[in-house]
Amino acid sequence: MVYFSAVLVVLIIAVVWNFKSQLEKLKEQHEEELRREITKARKDGKQRSAAVQWGKSIEHFVPFMKDFPVPVEDVTFLGMPIDYVGFTNSGSKTKCEVHFIEVKSGSSFLMGKQKNIKKAIEEGRVYWHEMTVEGNFEK
Repeated sequence: MVYFSAVLVVLIIAVVWNFKSQLEKLKEQHEEELRREITKARKDGKQRSAAVQWGKSIEHFVPFMKDFPVPVEDVTFLGMPIDYVGFTNSGSKTKCEVHFIEVKSGSSFLMGKQKNIKKAIEEGRVYWHEMTVEGNFEK
């Protein structure tokens, strides 16, 4: 009976030791996988950040490119949500045009607000609002 108990204790210790060893291996594998994913995410974040910064910098120079649809002196930079608003033929009552220009670089795409604005323009839901305020004049 003592022999059986000793064998049982040794067997239990072996099973626990094996289980502990397997658990330690799984933990090490998980930690290594986590380190790789963190490194990958940091690299991806840096690349995306650099692309955004480059895009924000380059959009200031785009009006000077030959394919820009409006003369540079006729555009105003807004930045958000649309990059530029341009006005052509503003001296003409019948040919005056308003241009909304969005600059994209690389594989970037229109954000939700920009898509909504584009659709509103295409559907003619554009309005003129004129505000009058009193001046700050002494009486």
